[in-house]
Amino acid sequence: MKKELVAGQIGCGGFARQWHGRIASKNPHISRIKWACDISGENAKSYAREFNAEQVTSSFMDVLTDPEVDIVLIATSHSARVPIIETAAQNGKHVFCEKPLAVSERDCYDILRALKKSSIKLCVNYNRRSAPAMVALKREWLKHRENPRHQPWQYIENPREKLIEEKITDFLIRIQDESSSFRMVHLDPYTGGGLIIGEAVHWVDLPCWLFDSDRPVEIHAWGSARMRFGIYLSFQSGNAATITSSPNGSFDYPKEMYEIACGGALFRMESYVENQYYGRPGIEREFFPPAVDAYEKASDREGLAGYLEKHNQRARNSRNLRKEWNNLLYDCGVEESFNGFVNAVLYNTPVPCDAIAGYRATYLANLAMKSIEVNHPLPVAVDRWDMYVEG
Repeated sequence: MKKELVAGQIGCGGFARQWHGRIASKNPHISRIKWACDISGENAKSYAREFNAEQVTSSFMDVLTDPEVDIVLIATSHSARVPIIETAAQNGKHVFCEKPLAVSERDCYDILRALKKSSIKLCVNYNRRSAPAMVALKREWLKHRENPRHQPWQYIENPREKLIEEKITDFLIRIQDESSSFRMVHLDPYTGGGLIIGEAVHWVDLPCWLFDSDRPVEIHAWGSARMRFGIYLSFQSGNAATITSSPNGSFDYPKEMYEIACGGALFRMESYVENQYYGRPGIEREFFPPAVDAYEKASDREGLAGYLEKHNQRARNSRNLRKEWNNLLYDCGVEESFNGFVNAVLYNTPVPCDAIAGYRATYLANLAMKSIEVNHPLPVAVDRWDMYVEG
């Protein structure tokens, strides 16, 4: 069995340099990055210099027809991925693809059909489901759901049989962002799709992963598909997820917070560095180190408090925070997602997020945008959720 893989990078912009090059260079099973491919020659050359890619090209065909290449990492614009993945499948190249898998359902279908005709592995980088803090949050929630235990001081007004509403789980996702950080391509409705298809796909994917085989049945969204929105996703069992996203916040406080409420307990995650567990005996807090930490000496505290102290030090180092951003990155699961993909290629195991899950996130995101447009909740159709793809 082959133990070392040769990689090619297609799309060498900011995210590829922030994450892809670093995680590919760090993985012990990647022997080398042979290609840096981008329509911008300067982007390709910058990536090649930083991560020792051997060759530079503007044509993805050079990468995908190279017999030495085993895997490709795709970080192109959203609308460019279908022909790349179709060609990768035809040439037997395994694919690690940035989210979303594609902008439209039809594009996803074309990708699924190409994959059905090949034996390649494709992993969509819905990395939040692989983040250590998120994995721990799900673990503790499942333990409580299967064996509820409560603090002895729990307030009970009148013991009674639980009502239907009390037997389900509520998942809250709160996103506060700085709109000045948005790249305009993401806001273009045809190339980027807006922030629901460009970003909220992460957050409609998460409850589907959390609730596993519990199928979503209805989606209701409001606000603006471009950058300010809310989404309510109902599941067959009654479980529900509420997503709120505002562009009017500040990166002085990390942007993501998650809460799971279930059976008299609350499971809370603050930006991938700290989990808090309330309402049941056992561990009360867990801390998770950043993925990149050039400011380790700036704080001796763990969790959110320590992260904020390091962030303040980072901000003081630069008049433009973007220049210092990559020196402190919380662990939102990108490396774990990629490592799981590499192991799937080597040992023929499931990838962390397959193409069907990638398609479903695109489907739900488009449905959310439609719900905003018609100002009405919409059903999640069984035949669209359980997509049939002809071989």
